[in-house]
Amino acid sequence: MLCYLNGSLTDKDQTNIRIENRGFTFADGLFEVIRIIDGVPLFLESHYNRMKESAIFFRIPFSYNLQECYRQSVELIEKNGLYDGELYWELTRGDDAFREHGFREEHQGTFIILTIPLRHINPDNWEKGVSLTLYPDLRHQLCEHKTINLLANCMAKNFAYSQGAYDSMMFRQEKDGRKYITEGGSSTYFLVKDDVIATPEIDNILPGITRKKVISLCKDLQIPLIQRRVYVNEIKHAQEIFLASTVSKVMPVKKIGDLVYPVDGKITRTLMNAFAQLIETQISEVNQMIKEGM
Repeated sequence: MLCYLNGSLTDKDQTNIRIENRGFTFADGLFEVIRIIDGVPLFLESHYNRMKESAIFFRIPFSYNLQECYRQSVELIEKNGLYDGELYWELTRGDDAFREHGFREEHQGTFIILTIPLRHINPDNWEKGVSLTLYPDLRHQLCEHKTINLLANCMAKNFAYSQGAYDSMMFRQEKDGRKYITEGGSSTYFLVKDDVIATPEIDNILPGITRKKVISLCKDLQIPLIQRRVYVNEIKHAQEIFLASTVSKVMPVKKIGDLVYPVDGKITRTLMNAFAQLIETQISEVNQMIKEGM
């Protein structure tokens, strides 16, 4: 299996990355997961822009332009013959032999592109819905960036698995004790009541690519959607709940604890179908770009 390391195509199993890389020692880095369908990396430009913006914010060197990332990603998909899976990008600040907490401008970033087989998801999830657990949000104050510091996300996700659920709905607590929803271990959430969608506002949560696409679809379809602080007690009154992520796409939620929701809700199914059509359009557009030499 091949990968790209700092712009060079190499054997993944023979790639040398120094142990002193700040990605290992400080989790000083960013990542993106891009869904591959029919050999097409979906919404790659959106993922690139998010990584670029976060790299600027953290002052992590990132010298690759969009065209280079497109070319390397598409070439890797073709050479590895992985036409249905995931594309993984990771950018770290690079090596630091002395493990200094402070970083210097002369650091050279480390940029990796991998293709990864699609993780198994039961196809019934999209028809029968999934269960969620509630879990406290134990993360840092930089969640608007997709950093490689994911230990708290892993704890939330593994708690869900231990309960036979798909993901956790994480929450924080206000000074008055009220709990509000943030996001999942690897998902974002949408609650429907009286044909209006509420989703947590960007308040130290990730501005997810799929989240943005769903919000845009709601605008196109004239489905009312409000971005605001959503409280945990609102799940008792929701008529539909669905989640979204790069790999999960749009997926209905059937249960949170003892609360049960319909999985054939009108708005959820409308957005599932609209997102599927958006993917088909993206595949056609990218294939046309590739034919024209990008």
